[in-house]
Amino acid sequence: MQYDALIVGGGASGLMAACALARRGRHVVLLERQNRVGRKLLSTGNGRCNLTNLNASAGDYHGSRQAARAALKAWPPNRVMDLFGELGIPCRADEAGRVYPMSNHAASVLDALRLCCDEHGVDTRTDFAVAALKKVGGGFEAVPADGQAVRARLALVCTGGLAAPKLGACGDGYRLLEGLGHAISPRFPAIAALKTPPEAVRGLKGIRAEGGIALLVNGEIVREEAGELLFSETGVSGIAAMQLARQANEALRAGKHCTVRMDFMPGIDARAALKARADKLPLRRMEDFLSGIVPKRLGQTLAKAAGLDMALPAGELKPAQIDALAAVLNGWTLPVTATLGFDQAQVTAGGAALQGFDIRTMQSLRCPGLFAAGELLDVDGDCGGFNLQWAWSSALIATEAMDALL
Repeated sequence: MQYDALIVGGGASGLMAACALARRGRHVVLLERQNRVGRKLLSTGNGRCNLTNLNASAGDYHGSRQAARAALKAWPPNRVMDLFGELGIPCRADEAGRVYPMSNHAASVLDALRLCCDEHGVDTRTDFAVAALKKVGGGFEAVPADGQAVRARLALVCTGGLAAPKLGACGDGYRLLEGLGHAISPRFPAIAALKTPPEAVRGLKGIRAEGGIALLVNGEIVREEAGELLFSETGVSGIAAMQLARQANEALRAGKHCTVRMDFMPGIDARAALKARADKLPLRRMEDFLSGIVPKRLGQTLAKAAGLDMALPAGELKPAQIDALAAVLNGWTLPVTATLGFDQAQVTAGGAALQGFDIRTMQSLRCPGLFAAGELLDVDGDCGGFNLQWAWSSALIATEAMDALL
């Protein structure tokens, strides 16, 4: 049997592509190496599935922003939301533009995609690891490690990247595309926790604090974020810090020096605030002096970083000591030695080079009839629904072009 289209990868892009083609009456086979589809999708948005972002623009993406721009033009967030409405998933957006299913459950999104595939006759085959994808005759052949090969007129590869191997990421798609003539750019973790010298954060595991954080490369600020910072025994996490991972990895790979600077009193003159606090609480020792501004353990760490004795009463602080404490409150600076690896990262930076694809259709320029979509390609977005928006829109562009060829 020859299908109209074979789709390699049963994640967000693959499921969306299968639904879109099948709804157009195309005969589709969806191949997934795991024993079920959509595992990573269930973990998105802390289990709520941040579907897209109403404010998405090319500036929210890295790698090939040109491809991201084309995808957003063809399938903007509102159009994606309308499509999910057709699939039985009404959506709503929060004040930051992040869009979630009304149910607030990622499982609802997966169920809708899976049910759409079933209802429109998609042949979904799990436990099907594609060992090779070959151009044969008038189409393509997906060859499994064992078992019978599958043939189709067109092929779409959307196997995802390397992030979250516990959820099935393995990089198979890179090998398949390389075998058909495509170049793969270096891959590294994006949206991942930052590692610092462990002695700097020792004792802060589990501490959360609101503030600003900036990444400095060779002393120059390259990106700033604000929000919750979460400390671990190896460094600093939380979305604000994790957003800096891509640029940190790029710089570290180039042999550049990286630091993060954290501001726990953003927009406030810490020196004046500390002077007034010391006047009001002259007997308060340094071990407790910053409690109420920041969590106690963090306050003690900052006081030590400023070179202060924990037993020193606030009333005995000298101007230079107030300056030192203000400096760490408004700008505690730590070296960045690395980020956590793919096992802890949310997204893969790098991937299949877009120079090998027509970004208007996502069709290969090297191998006609071959398409690719999603995280497998060299496009990655910031946190906030941008990566799923790319997954949906790139897959939908591909399916429109595939349908036109069938």
